[in-house]
Amino acid sequence: MNGEEREVPPARPSRAASDMERVGFLTRISDGKEFSLGFGSMRVGRERRADLVIADKTVSRHHADIIYESGRYVLYDHSTNGTWVNGNLVAVAQPLRERDKVKFGKIEFVFSTKSVPKSQAAGLRQVTEPERVSGSSTAIMRGGRGKGRTVRRIKRAGIVLLVLVIAAVVVYFALPEVANSVISRLPQPLQDLLSR
Repeated sequence: MNGEEREVPPARPSRAASDMERVGFLTRISDGKEFSLGFGSMRVGRERRADLVIADKTVSRHHADIIYESGRYVLYDHSTNGTWVNGNLVAVAQPLRERDKVKFGKIEFVFSTKSVPKSQAAGLRQVTEPERVSGSSTAIMRGGRGKGRTVRRIKRAGIVLLVLVIAAVVVYFALPEVANSVISRLPQPLQDLLSR
């Protein structure tokens, strides 16, 4: 300011935004432990095949999937006890936002993202070993029903229908006299249709 030149200290090197990636994490509320979601698909559930194993009876064997798609994390519910985001029951799919509270059964997590160097993010792309999370509760949660129960009911109904159709075909061809007796009791339009 008085004619002296001041030397400007060199700026600290900063990572360019292109050298960083945002990675999703779930942080268990009870103890603060973090679980990286990586950039693919993470299966959450009670079974050993899950990427994030939660050993709690309120958690379904295959409770949910969290999938990185189109630059965001989307939670897909597959449970019978329900998955909740910020206190709202997830019907089928729910995009996750920063600081969302996610509840699998009675076990709560907070979703967040962090900027990490691309070199470090590459190591988070696949979960190599399932994480085991011990739960503190064993009571079955009452309330919401996930889409898993509906899917099972549809599958069962389809199997029952298939068995009935197979039985009808067997009776029709193997026991023609029984088939004719049954057909004769049907309404006329159905009799005409089956006699062709």
